[in-house]
Amino acid sequence: MNYGKEVYDNIEIPEELPERIEAAIEWSKKKKARERSRRISRIIRTIGTMAACFLICITIGVNSSQVFAQGVGNLPVIGALARVLTVRDFETSENSVTMTVKVPGIEAVTEEDAQTTGAQDGAGNVAVKEESAFVADINAEINRIVDEFLEKTKTDMEEYKEAFFATGGTEEEWADRDMDVHVTYDVKYQEGSILSLVLHAEEAWVAAYQENYYYNLDLEKQRDITLEDLLGPDYIAICNESIVRQIEEQMQADEDKMYFGYGPEADELDEEIMFKTITPETNFYINEKGNPVICFAKYEIAPGYMGVCEFEILQNY
Repeated sequence: MNYGKEVYDNIEIPEELPERIEAAIEWSKKKKARERSRRISRIIRTIGTMAACFLICITIGVNSSQVFAQGVGNLPVIGALARVLTVRDFETSENSVTMTVKVPGIEAVTEEDAQTTGAQDGAGNVAVKEESAFVADINAEINRIVDEFLEKTKTDMEEYKEAFFATGGTEEEWADRDMDVHVTYDVKYQEGSILSLVLHAEEAWVAAYQENYYYNLDLEKQRDITLEDLLGPDYIAICNESIVRQIEEQMQADEDKMYFGYGPEADELDEEIMFKTITPETNFYINEKGNPVICFAKYEIAPGYMGVCEFEILQNY
C-alpha cells in the first residue's frame, strides 16, 4: 500500500482519479459483505412479493407487481388492458463486468378478448392488440436506454482500467476489481389501461450509480399520464406543500434524515440547492393506492446517503 501510494503521489493524474482509486480499495474490502447483503435482500424481496401477489389476487384480483404481471401472462385477464413481460433476461460476466439484465416489454390486451376464453390460442395465451405506434415507441425507447447503458458501463470500466494502471496499479491488484451491472424494473401500478412502470439501471463498483426511468401510461388513450391529470390544475402547489411538510416531519422524527437547506446546520450553499418546487418534468410513479409518488434522484435534494428521495402525494377527493 505504501509503495503504491508513493508511486501514485509522483505521477501527474487527472483530479478525479485519486478519489476513484481510494474508493476502489474500500470497495474491494466491502465487496463480500455487500454481496451477502444483496443476496439476503433479494430473497426477502422475492418472498415479500410472492406473498403480496397471493393476497391481492384473493381479495381484488388486481396486481401491480412485476412477478404477477409475468406470472399471469398466459392466463385470462379480466378487465385488464395492459400487461408487462420480461422480453430480455440474461446474466453474463466478461472483462471484470458482471451484468444481470431484465428488460420489460409492454403489451396491450383487448378488453373484449381478455374476457372471452375463446380469445386464447392453443397455448392458452390471451389475445393482444396489434402494437400501436405509442406502445412501439415506448418499447423501443426502453431497449435503447438499456443498450446505451450497457455500452456505457463497458466504456467506464475500460477508462477506469487505463487510469488504474497509469497510477501504479498492478495486474494482481486489478484481479480484485470488478463492476456489477443491474438492469431491472418494477410495475408500480396496473389497473385497466393504466400502467406505471419504473426502469432501473445501476452500475456498482468504485461508487454506486443508478438511473431510474419513469413511465406512467394510459394505453387506451395512447398518452402519458401527468401529475395534473392526477392532482388537478393546482398540482404544483399541492406537491410543494406536501413535500416540504414531509421533509420537516422526517427530519424531526429521525436525526439521520437530512435535506439540503433544512435544519439548523444548513448553510448558504444548502439553501441554494434546497428543494423549492417541482416542475412538469419532475419524475413520479403511481403507487398501489393510485397516488403519485414524487421521486428525486440521489444528490438532487439531499446528501447521497439518502438515496432516491420519494414523497407520496395524497389525492384529496
